[in-house]
Amino acid sequence: MKRSIFSMLTVSILCLLVYFTIGQTNYAFADDDETEFYEQYEYEKGKEESEAAEEGGELLGWGAVAAALLAGALLPLRRQANLIIKIFPNAKTFFISLLKTLAKWHMPIGVVAFALTLAHGVLMYFSEGELEIREYAGIAATILMGIAAIFGVILAKNKANSLIRSTHIGLLFAAGAFIVFHVLSS
Repeated sequence: MKRSIFSMLTVSILCLLVYFTIGQTNYAFADDDETEFYEQYEYEKGKEESEAAEEGGELLGWGAVAAALLAGALLPLRRQANLIIKIFPNAKTFFISLLKTLAKWHMPIGVVAFALTLAHGVLMYFSEGELEIREYAGIAATILMGIAAIFGVILAKNKANSLIRSTHIGLLFAAGAFIVFHVLSS
């Protein structure tokens, strides 16, 4: 009887030793300094991941601004076409081909700008986790860009309608004002 209790105790201790040497994943340190180091490491690791997401989000935001400016360059270039050709008569063929290229790529570039804006907003929200006045301005700008995109699709099918064109441009100017506030309040 003593021998069976002793063998059961021995087997139990061996099982516990195997569990603690192989299966233990959470490290516990007897020295407080090592525990603080481990906790600090985990904190800094999470902080680095958050900083990387934030920097990526900022890069997406600036990419959205660049794409929006490129898509929006069509309007002032078309309006000032005669003046530009008059000032630079040798560049007439280049300028006309530039306008045709911008007109051809205006909608795809606008879609890219809108997609980058959405990705920027989502990534920044997940990295910061809070909404303040700056973020609400960005959300308002994104909503206005989406509505302007809808009017842009309608405008592509009905180019002669000046009310739709004015609404498309006006919504984008309003979105631009929110974007300027969003960037300056950062």
